Amino acid sequence: MLESLFREEGCEGAELTTLKVPHSTEPDLICTLPAADAEAGTIIVGGHYDHVQVGMGAVDDWSGAVLLPSLYAALKSEPRRHRYVFIAFAGEENGLNGSTEYVRRLTKPERAEVKAMINLECLGLTPPKVWVTRADRRLLSLFTGVAKAIGVPVAGSNVDDLGDDDSHPFLSANIPVLTMHSITQETFEVLHSPYDQVKAIQPNYYYAAYRMAAAFLSTLDTALETPRATK
Repeated sequence: MLESLFREEGCEGAELTTLKVPHSTEPDLICTLPAADAEAGTIIVGGHYDHVQVGMGAVDDWSGAVLLPSLYAALKSEPRRHRYVFIAFAGEENGLNGSTEYVRRLTKPERAEVKAMINLECLGLTPPKVWVTRADRRLLSLFTGVAKAIGVPVAGSNVDDLGDDDSHPFLSANIPVLTMHSITQETFEVLHSPYDQVKAIQPNYYYAAYRMAAAFLSTLDTALETPRATK
């Protein structure tokens, strides 16, 4: 379904590829939006499409993965300085296998070209949240500024003790990361439970997440200079 959605938005041919993932029967699905400036570098946007057997996995993390084709469509409307790579990761629930394999396959020059990794995880339960303790300081500042500019209420919600996500392998490779999600202590019980259904997602909160992600990614294209963002 994700492949079909990407193709419907015009991502096909050499720009739509897969990457075999160890310990997974499914691959990473990768859609690339080429850069207008070869020197600007790469911005990676990710979400995982695998899920546990309990519940539908609508929140965790179809909500993030299915947003990727829409964000590709929003960004391709005009030339972008940066190369955007949208990745629907496989094998997240079994140990971040898809994101780990993607990072492992990057050459040293390719890693240096990645200016940011934005992860979309479990959206639509509440207004957009950000994992503050893991976020790159510069990315966090830009995120907050964009939220104020477009009038989307966002807040910090740290999930260090609740789980992990696909930003971790990138963080370990010294790539600046930021995870947008909607998890709070009150909504955490939805994950990996029978409550993880489409009806758990609030349309207004999910649309706010889309607006926030689209505006933030567009802003990064002009806000990130060639030197990589650092903590």
